[in-house]
Amino acid sequence: MKQYFIALSTAALVSVAPFALASSTDLTVTGVITPAACTPTLSNGGVVDNGKISAKDLDQVRETLVGTHPLQLSVSCDGPTQFALKPVDHQAGTAALTSWFGLGLTSAGEKLGWVRVNVKNAVADGVAAQAIDSDDVGKTWKATWVTSPGYLLSVGSTTDVSIPLFVKDLTMDFEVNTNIARADSLTLTDEVVMDGAVTFEMTYL
Repeated sequence: MKQYFIALSTAALVSVAPFALASSTDLTVTGVITPAACTPTLSNGGVVDNGKISAKDLDQVRETLVGTHPLQLSVSCDGPTQFALKPVDHQAGTAALTSWFGLGLTSAGEKLGWVRVNVKNAVADGVAAQAIDSDDVGKTWKATWVTSPGYLLSVGSTTDVSIPLFVKDLTMDFEVNTNIARADSLTLTDEVVMDGAVTFEMTYL
């Protein structure tokens, strides 16, 4: 009860002396509820299996491309929607080339390699489109042929890549290239697991 009366007396003091506290700050809450929902899917469950690669088959002084696999991305929306996909690299910081997605580390803490995902053959509602990306959270867009960490991925028209299209059904081909770092930079005395993992999150624009 004592704290309750202290709170009341403080409120009374403010009400009778309004000019004692002249500073203020505002809280603004914004947002948009979209009536449409989109569902992205990847063919083959999004799984790329490079199998077992012998260490002796890796290039000692250059990276080795150990697999190229096609996947198809599909996005289905309730209605025409302006959206982008945000790739989240679950092995961030492990890519031997920082522009691409990580493959994890060897037992000695060395960066095993990287995954590069090429993008092509975008089709939006039955019409050829151009893959576009943005590195400033959707403020500006440009044509792209890859998807990279930190870049939103969407599609524009083939004549205007400055703004994402409103799309109901989208298909886009991914070409997933798995690269192993130069073998002389890796400790390969035991089996090393390729452990790349990327989530593509739906973002409504």
